[in-house]
This record gives sequence, C-alpha cells and structure tokens, in this order.
Amino acid sequence: MATAIIGAGLAGLSAARALKAAGRDVVLFDKGRGPGGRMSTRRAETPFGQLRWDHGAQFFTARTSSFQQAVVDLRAAGALAEWTPRLADIRRSGANWTTGIRPVAANSEPIYVGTPSMNAVIKALAAEHEVEWGKRVASIEGGRSKRLLFEDGSAAGPFDTAICAVPAEQAAVLLEGVSGALAGEAARAVSAPCWAVMLAFEAPVPVSWDGAKVSGGGLAWVARNSAKPDRGDAEAWVLHASPDWSRVHVDQSADEVAARLVEEFRSITGAPAPAFSAAHRWLYAKIEAAAENPFGWDADARIAAVGDWRLGPRVEHAWTSGQACAEFLLSA
Repeated sequence: MATAIIGAGLAGLSAARALKAAGRDVVLFDKGRGPGGRMSTRRAETPFGQLRWDHGAQFFTARTSSFQQAVVDLRAAGALAEWTPRLADIRRSGANWTTGIRPVAANSEPIYVGTPSMNAVIKALAAEHEVEWGKRVASIEGGRSKRLLFEDGSAAGPFDTAICAVPAEQAAVLLEGVSGALAGEAARAVSAPCWAVMLAFEAPVPVSWDGAKVSGGGLAWVARNSAKPDRGDAEAWVLHASPDWSRVHVDQSADEVAARLVEEFRSITGAPAPAFSAAHRWLYAKIEAAAENPFGWDADARIAAVGDWRLGPRVEHAWTSGQACAEFLLSA
C-alpha cells in the first residue's frame, strides 16, 4: 500500500522525494488551492499592474548536504537563485531610528530565493509527485490500514503509513484521535504569529539597503521584494511585524495593521505614502518552542509527524525533518 502525506509543504515534499526515490508509492494531500504554504506568493492588482510579493518566508540557506543537493537540483531547474542583498540592522532609541549597514563580507552564507517567487520551490518539488490540492483532512481512521476523511465528505485510502506534515497547532488536533503521543508533542510546540504587509510605491524608497532586521518597534524585518532576482521593476516591499507585536494585535483588522506598520516603516525610511498596501496574518509563522527531534513516530498507528516545528524556524528545518523521517521509514 501507499504512504499518505498530509501537507505538501517543504517537509512533506522532502519526505515524499526520498520515499519515491526508493521506489515507494506516495500520495500527498494539501488543503491549499496550490503550492506555497508559508513559502506562498501573494498577487494583487495595483496602479502598476499585477504585482507579487513573497509575504511568507523571505529567503533560506542550505547547511546540510541533503538540502544543498536539493538546492543544486532546483537551481538547475530554474526554480531558485542566489540573492545577494545589501543588509542593515535598524534599532530604535527613543523617538529616533539608527541604521547600521552590514559589510558585504559579513554575508558569508549564500542566501537563496525561489524564482520568480518563493513558491516556485514548492511548485518544482510538487511537480514530481501525485498531489491532491484543496483536500483538507478532517480525520484519520483505521489502524494499520488507514483512511483519510476529508472535510468535503470524500475519503482516500487505504494507506499503510501516514505522515502528518502540517503546522503543530493543526497536527495536535488532527492526531488527537489516532496518536495521543504525537498529538501531545505537537501541542507542546509553540508557533508565533506574524502580520505581513505588502507595499508598492511609485518611486524607489530612498534607502541604500535591500533588507533589514528591525528592533525596538512593531517591525522585525523589512525587505525590498523587487531587489530579489526576477521580481520585475516595480518598487515592492514586504514588512514583517515582530512576534510580540503580532500577538498583541492578532485580532486587529488588516487595514488597521497595515496603517500602523506603514507609519513605522515611513518613519524609518522616509518613504512616501504607498500607492498600494495590504496585510496578511500568519497565525503559525515562526517556531519558538520546537519538539527538538527531527520527527515523531507512532509504531502502533504507523503515523509520523514532521515539520519545522520539530526542529526550529529555518526553512531548512522543514526539509531536514521530512528527510529524516523518510530515511527512518526506509530502514525500518
């Protein structure tokens, strides 16, 4: 029988890639309408035409040999490129903002982005597999012969093994009825929310850097999205609020959030009022308390749990989790 993977993000696709390479049958199910997840791309009509923003993960690095090989393959396929941004550190002291420009030599670790947008990485990986999009799993039933029941009333199976590759908060609910141990691990993981704001301007924002870490206010990261490879010429920016600020304002309207964060961004950069702005709330954006092991496994139920919430907040953590799970299943 085949292995079912619930969630076609980077962790699920990493596991699927390794299992398929070993000859295993794998089917992935994802609640999204298409590839992306937290590496999604947001598109919108603006006064400058349709623009797109990387409003989730901004970039990633590759430190393990497995992920480095995936980067080589994805780069050859045209799905990613190296990004060499000018970076800054910005701090607020009282009512003033201080900007420190990082020397280029300090950016020694290669930084990668999907091309022409971050979700190109997920698209390229998903194209290698059987993925059913728009399928939200409501429950898992059965023991060693499992069926997935979907919110739309349909079902799939039987499957010999299931891998749950969704955010911890969602995994805790989904796994509760089939594996108390895995559900408990997921429930103990903590993810921070993040408000993201997407902006477009008539003219370039007058700063000498492309991305900056920010501290002392509501913002934590700002980036000139249009500085990334293959993003076009329009002046587009992404703002990410800090976890603490996002928690305090998690229930505010998108318009209110955008207005407040744009005001702070303008005070930092001297930017004019944007010609376009929109906000998006990520409820589960960044792992703050991880399970601290690559994957979870319930041998009786034959269910695994993977995701960045197992290891930490970096994009590569999701890949490593899925890879480690697949290697275990292949050796079991």
